[in-house]
Amino acid sequence: MRVLSYSVCVLPKLDNQEEVRRLRERYDPWFYQVQPYIVVVPSFTPATLDELEAVSAFLSQARRKQPPVALKFFRCVERGDRLICPVESGREELAALHRAMSGATPDRLLTGEEAFDPGMVVCRVPDPDRRIEALQEANRIGRTVGLVDAVSLVGIEPSGQLRLIAGYPFGIGRVDYFDLSAGA
Repeated sequence: MRVLSYSVCVLPKLDNQEEVRRLRERYDPWFYQVQPYIVVVPSFTPATLDELEAVSAFLSQARRKQPPVALKFFRCVERGDRLICPVESGREELAALHRAMSGATPDRLLTGEEAFDPGMVVCRVPDPDRRIEALQEANRIGRTVGLVDAVSLVGIEPSGQLRLIAGYPFGIGRVDYFDLSAGA
């Protein structure tokens, strides 16, 4: 299946990764797709394969001088069918990463684009009753500390399924490819 759009995300390494994994396994039918993530660059659709390769080259260069980012989350909220943990500590560093990964930022007054508001998507729970239960359980987990040390290119299929395409660790030249078929 052809991926129609892409996004740049970070996949924080969490101090309570195992508790979060159990929560996701229990409530999220898509838990196996991608671990909890924060969107750094909203979805975009490259016009050609060359344009997608240019995005990859840009990410590869932009992340090289990026230091790791420490994050803290204290609560979880419901947004649509997703449970989101707003970033409480590390917001400024994520905003700087957003600017670096976005390249030139358009004037928000002209485009109507909202300010960057980072939040970690923990899981998607389509059933409203189960979502209430999942939200209560997520908030019992309490404070979560995370570390961001790479950016990831994620493919978004027409069905909404996410596919991890490549990871770009901070400070080094290595690129980790996960799904080479997603652009085909």
